[in-house]
Amino acid sequence: MVPLVSIIIPIYNVEKYLNRCVDSIINQTYSNLEIILVNDESPDNSSEICEDYKSKDSRIIVIHKKNGGLSDARNAGLEIASGDYIMFLDSDDYIENNMIESLLKVAIENQSDIVLCGFYADFVDVNEQLIFSRERKGIKGTFTKSDFCEIPLDNELIGLLGYAWNKLYRKQVIDENKHRFIKGLSLVEDIVFNGPILSECNKISFSDETLVHYMQRPRETLGSKFYSNYYDLKQMAMNSVESMLYEWGKNEQEINTVLGQMGYNILKSTTKLLSKAENYTKDEKDIYLKSLLNKSDVQDILLAYSPKNHKDRLIKFLMLKRQSNLLLYMYGGR
Repeated sequence: MVPLVSIIIPIYNVEKYLNRCVDSIINQTYSNLEIILVNDESPDNSSEICEDYKSKDSRIIVIHKKNGGLSDARNAGLEIASGDYIMFLDSDDYIENNMIESLLKVAIENQSDIVLCGFYADFVDVNEQLIFSRERKGIKGTFTKSDFCEIPLDNELIGLLGYAWNKLYRKQVIDENKHRFIKGLSLVEDIVFNGPILSECNKISFSDETLVHYMQRPRETLGSKFYSNYYDLKQMAMNSVESMLYEWGKNEQEINTVLGQMGYNILKSTTKLLSKAENYTKDEKDIYLKSLLNKSDVQDILLAYSPKNHKDRLIKFLMLKRQSNLLLYMYGGR
């Protein structure tokens, strides 16, 4: 029996990019597909584009729903998906034409619950012309539950584990415990969804092929806004990773090393975003960052982190000393 693969694509305000995304699916070398386009009440012409594709390809199903965000749209697709395997793809990205065939081959040969691959971070200008592309790929191999503790971990691999759109999931592993994305959750919805599934599955395969194009576009609006729950959301991602690593049987030292690096990167990105925020005054930025650095769990993260260069050693020192003003200045804060 030829397995059916369901691809779920949430759609909102992407009329400029949708054709390339959907074309990359319908032109796959593997053809037994169920293509689920979830129109999340998009205000542009995305709805009409979806219906046009549906009229030309019997494999395409279109859902029109009230706006509920990315996670809610993915969940709507999961509710009707009938495939043996599930894939997610964001509607402004696209994939190589052999992705499904390649990952499915690995899944079948190894009886894997999840297969994941690398991706290209494609940086483009306002005219969609490629400026440069950064390849992110991991290891090659298959691991059973008993040897998950042998999976070599680094920042690159943790990143690859987190995304939803570089994976082929056996539908059964999603359905068994009724896994769904958390409605309304942003920034970390993928890793919070993946963490429990990666903890529960019996076999994971890693492909060393690079098969997804993750598009990085210039911001369309000037200025920037900082959300006060940014660090808390990222903390949710860390908690999900921590739980997964314990389930995998990783030792305490390795877990602390991973969380130290991950936490330090989150603190750096928080500081950088806060420094450039236009919805916070200089004093408000200082108060927010100092309060964050005073938290005992943040200090624990910093103590667990081992810097690899002089700059990171300096930043770690300033964070441990709660030198919020200096840190904001370093990142160009006003």
